Amino acid sequence: MRQKPIEKKDRYKFESYIGWNQSWWNYYEQYKEAVDKIVELVESGTPIDTISLPLLFLTRHSLELGLKANILKLEGVNDKVGKITLSGSRYHSLELLYNKFEEHLNVILKEKKVSQTTRDEIADYLNEFEPLKDILHNLDEGSFNFRYPVDTSGVPNFDWNDKVQVADIIDMYYKIQPFLLYTENVLAQEGVIEPEK
Repeated sequence: MRQKPIEKKDRYKFESYIGWNQSWWNYYEQYKEAVDKIVELVESGTPIDTISLPLLFLTRHSLELGLKANILKLEGVNDKVGKITLSGSRYHSLELLYNKFEEHLNVILKEKKVSQTTRDEIADYLNEFEPLKDILHNLDEGSFNFRYPVDTSGVPNFDWNDKVQVADIIDMYYKIQPFLLYTENVLAQEGVIEPEK
């Protein structure tokens, strides 16, 4: 356990220009990078039970950020789909965000000209994403269980014998990365949305 101050010669390494992070994708990338680093720690011997909760929280939170980033972009295309708000605990729900993202995609596929290849890829990725969303939603519905040991009533969030295979979650997380990261690019190539400049 580290208890000493950061050495003077290393302090420059900790100066962060946090203001440069102005987009959802900047935040997403930092959380994903933290997930990657923790996975590397576990693979190199750090016991999972010493860092599983932060790893699961960062994984879940980066998915929330990626879903919100995509939804906010697609809101500019789909006025038939209700907008999300950025306040209130409701919009921390992966279930709700996933369903909103899927709704946007379904409207696009119904109303816009999109190649069959892209349609098939979207369907495949949604099929891969859904079980990951379900697992994380069931473990941490409101983005509290990985952060606090008890709910607002003081009841433990997990039973003593609860166990989860984190490797399964991480594998599913990595598998859907292209979907979250490149949906906007693919839809721009299809002419559905304006590409970022």
